[in-house]
Amino acid sequence: MTDTDTTDRFVIEVSQVGTVDHIVNLEADSADGSPYAPRQDLPGKKLCDRSTRSPASEYITLRDYADWKGFDKTALEGDAPDEICSYCWTAVVEHAKRGEQHECDDVDERTGTVGYRLRWKQKGRARKEWYDIAVRPETTMTELDRLVCRFTTLNDLHLRMYGLEDEYLDSTLNIIPDQQFTEVRDPSYTNASEVTIADIAERATLWDGDKLSMVYDFGTPSRYYGIVREVYDPEEIEKFFEERDPIAATETAAIIDEKRP
Repeated sequence: MTDTDTTDRFVIEVSQVGTVDHIVNLEADSADGSPYAPRQDLPGKKLCDRSTRSPASEYITLRDYADWKGFDKTALEGDAPDEICSYCWTAVVEHAKRGEQHECDDVDERTGTVGYRLRWKQKGRARKEWYDIAVRPETTMTELDRLVCRFTTLNDLHLRMYGLEDEYLDSTLNIIPDQQFTEVRDPSYTNASEVTIADIAERATLWDGDKLSMVYDFGTPSRYYGIVREVYDPEEIEKFFEERDPIAATETAAIIDEKRP
C-alpha cells in the first residue's frame, strides 16, 4: 500500500461537533451496516464511534489539514496529532500495517484457496465458551451455519444473517439460511448454500485476525462472531482434517475444539 493510496482513501472530516476531528474512509460504503454512519447521504465511513456525523462537515486531505492547523505531520503514521481523534488515527495505522503484511504473505494470490480455523464466540460470553470450526475453501455457509447452530439454541425459528467484522444490525454479505431465504423472497439477500468460504474470502480478503459475524433475533439483536485463528494452505488443511477427530462435522467442515462452561 502506497502513501498515495492511503492519502486518497482516508481524509479528515472537519465538523463543528466535538473537540477533535475524525477520519473517514472514502472507499467504504456509508450504507455498509456500520453503526458509525447512520446517515447514508454522507461520504464514506468514519473510523470510530466517538461522535456523530454532520451533513455540514467538510473533507480535506491530511496535508491540507496540517497546513491549516500548523503542524508538520503529513503522513498517517506514528502518534496522532492532538487535533485528530486518536482512535481513528490508530485504525488507519493498523490498516496500513495490515496491508504491508498482506503483501509480504502474498495474501491476494492465496485468498480463495486456503482453509481457516474460525473461533466462534457469543457476544458477552467470549471468555466462558468458544468453539473452533475448521473450514475448507469449498465449505458453504449452509454447512458453517449448521455447525454454528449446533452449539447454540438457534433453529429455523430464529432469523439470522451472516456478515463481516463488527456488522450488527445489517450485513454487507446479506447471507441467510436457505429456508429463510425462501420465505423472505428478497433478491437483496443471498442463499447460504450458494456461498462458499472462498467466495467470502475473495470478497473481503479474509485472513488471520479477521472476523465473520452472525446476528440473530433482530428485535433484541444478539451476535456470534468467528475470528480467523489460523490460515491453512490446501495441503495443510487436508492434513489438518486427517489428523483430527472432530466433535461434529459436515462434508467439508468440522468443530475441532471447544471450551465449555
